[in-house]
Amino acid sequence: EQILPLEFYQQSVKGQKQITAAIPEILDLVKEFNFHSDSLEGHCESVAKSYRLSMEKEGDQIRKQLIDEWREKWKSQSLPTEEQHTLSSIFTEFKELFRTNPEQFNQKVSERVKQLNSHLHFILPHEMRVYENFEQERFSHYIRSVLHKLEEISALVGFIEELYEQLKQPPEAVELDGVGTQIRSRMRQLRKEKKVILFYVPEMPQNSELDNIRQKFPLRLIKMLPSGTPLKEWSKEIKKMEKHYAESIYSKLYSALHSLSAWTQSPEESRAAGFLESADGLRLKRLMSVMKFRLPAIKSIQSSLGVLLDTNEEAVLQAEPDTVPQRQLIPLDDFRKAWSYFCSSVLTLLYYQEFTESAGLPQGFRADNYLKSIWEFVDRQCSRGINHFHIVRLLWLIYEKKPENDALTFILYCIQNPQDILRYTLHQVMRPQTDKTPVKRRLEKLPHYGEALITAYQNRLLEALV
Repeated sequence: EQILPLEFYQQSVKGQKQITAAIPEILDLVKEFNFHSDSLEGHCESVAKSYRLSMEKEGDQIRKQLIDEWREKWKSQSLPTEEQHTLSSIFTEFKELFRTNPEQFNQKVSERVKQLNSHLHFILPHEMRVYENFEQERFSHYIRSVLHKLEEISALVGFIEELYEQLKQPPEAVELDGVGTQIRSRMRQLRKEKKVILFYVPEMPQNSELDNIRQKFPLRLIKMLPSGTPLKEWSKEIKKMEKHYAESIYSKLYSALHSLSAWTQSPEESRAAGFLESADGLRLKRLMSVMKFRLPAIKSIQSSLGVLLDTNEEAVLQAEPDTVPQRQLIPLDDFRKAWSYFCSSVLTLLYYQEFTESAGLPQGFRADNYLKSIWEFVDRQCSRGINHFHIVRLLWLIYEKKPENDALTFILYCIQNPQDILRYTLHQVMRPQTDKTPVKRRLEKLPHYGEALITAYQNRLLEALV
């Protein structure tokens, strides 16, 4: 998972926004963390008084009922303005509580993640050591990594649910063009990212090659055992890890996708005869029940983690200056614009180079003339001081310096694996124009920046490819 690069590109926007939360997110926070709020307690006391109930005896039930009512009112768009203000006050109190005692919330979120993981096993055995390290050393990154996983799981569940609803339609009403390809692409991605170990997925077809790998796989699992695990415990711990792979939410998602793939490949008459009654259909129906049962808990903690992540990072940025590493920030929107323009230009160029003799292209068309016109346009925009075109020019300089077949691979590697030199370079290229740093001088430096990036990244890329 490319989470650390995500932190790099998010640096530029932190500190420029106020932490906010929508009503459902505030309600999820209250439900997940059960923190004290004077605004919430006051509202609960008002409800208790109107119904002649005792807060001491029935406070928890009143609180739960009130949160459920607010959620329903929000869904039906009937939540009064006064109650919306109450919820805003609750969120303000949450931020203040977090500022004064972040460890309290961080500990609770760790407990909730572990509780959810005990049911879903979404942190797999081979990932466990890394996540434990993040939890201890880089808590914001721990939250972001877990959030990324839950978002991925939610998206896959949504994709499967959508197809499951189509499956219930008459065969003639279902358009399957490309659906099977999408399903198998997601299955392939899960295998590639080692989210599933195929021979541990229940009810999957096996072959002799997979059986051989499975027999040797415990040797890999031994390396994942915590140091100091007694030898007599190895067998039990390995069986536990194998069980986690088999019962992981990813295995269930993969199995559901496998059933849907079988559905797309079955003849139309078989689909008409009732795919849901086949072995694949019955397995899919069973898996859908499990996923629907687990999804509310996933969504709830996912919502809370998003707010908690922003709050954690805001707290870090508001700490004393000498306790926070000072970093050059890059304007992310400008970087997006630069990448979009560069990428579209390169893809167009590659198309023209591939199909120079195509009858669809104008007579006498030359790819180098197209590139020349791109350069002229970019140079004009740079001279006008339009910042993101300076990044476009830098990317083109790197593209031209590298062998044609490797250029795009190299640039993508730089972006996906950002280093401090990339941060420094982008910061220098995007600095506001002043008398001391005129546009002309910046443009003169661009070739040097490009060469520095190539030198810094070339060895890293070669090592990664090996």
